[in-house]
Amino acid sequence: MARPANERWKDDPLRAQLQPELDEPEDIRPRKGKLRRIVSATPVMMSFVVLLLVAVGALSWYAMKWKRQVTVNRIVISGTSLIPQSTIERRLKGFMGRNLDEVLIDDVRHALISEPYIREMQIGKELNGILRVRIEERRPAAIFADENRSMIIDTEGNLLPGEGVSQRFRLVPVYGARSTGSVQSGGVRQLNATDRNLLFALLDAFEESAYVRMLVSGIDLARDNGTWFTVAGSPIRFVVGNDGNFKEKLKKFEIFWQKVVAKKGLDCYESVDLRFRERVFATPPQIETELADSTAATPMPQAATKIPDEHH
Repeated sequence: MARPANERWKDDPLRAQLQPELDEPEDIRPRKGKLRRIVSATPVMMSFVVLLLVAVGALSWYAMKWKRQVTVNRIVISGTSLIPQSTIERRLKGFMGRNLDEVLIDDVRHALISEPYIREMQIGKELNGILRVRIEERRPAAIFADENRSMIIDTEGNLLPGEGVSQRFRLVPVYGARSTGSVQSGGVRQLNATDRNLLFALLDAFEESAYVRMLVSGIDLARDNGTWFTVAGSPIRFVVGNDGNFKEKLKKFEIFWQKVVAKKGLDCYESVDLRFRERVFATPPQIETELADSTAATPMPQAATKIPDEHH
């Protein structure tokens, strides 16, 4: 006689293992022991937080009290080579011994703003009583030689006092340059925009030609495309004009100097015009004749010279 299906299932051990077990739903309610531990730990944590806040507050109060008692005991200056250290120290002397918290950065800046060679400055206060000043100086580029006293032209076209600075650099004198009427910070004036652009275009061309840079002794910024320069030991005026393309003109100068002037002598011409393409025009010097009336002879005409093929 066949057994019921349910009894066959229970007697079969393999099938019994495959029979899914139904889990009882777990009680998800928090245990009372955990709640008691959390509640009992809360006052301890709160007490710790309160003590921590009190400690931080006390330290802040003592720090503020200590800071009010710190005075400036040392002034550290860096970045100066053109400005005497004693000049900066003299300007900042009034801050020594003052309460560090009362020293204002703007006051320190105002004490130094009239120094013409300061381009930028960074000022900081340190809790050990140090007032630190980092200075970036203006850099000389040429000499402005059109006034009773020579002045320095810096790399931005500012006009600066030349005393004690011009002797430390090999700077080219610049004649004929004009300044603007406006005064910049530090009480300095500037070259006008036209002369500034022309001058620095020339200086850049000189910088890229080591040969010319060693020889050039003066620059004359002339109007009407007549700018010229001279070289050491020679009275010849080398005309380069105002219309740019100075690198090419200086290449012509190098060739002419080596092929012609070096052979004929440093005073063989009065002027050499480098403004024309593939040619230079050289003007011989005026020959003065001893006459009874001391009049000068008629100047000789210009001679055009073609640049040799090696010109590049």
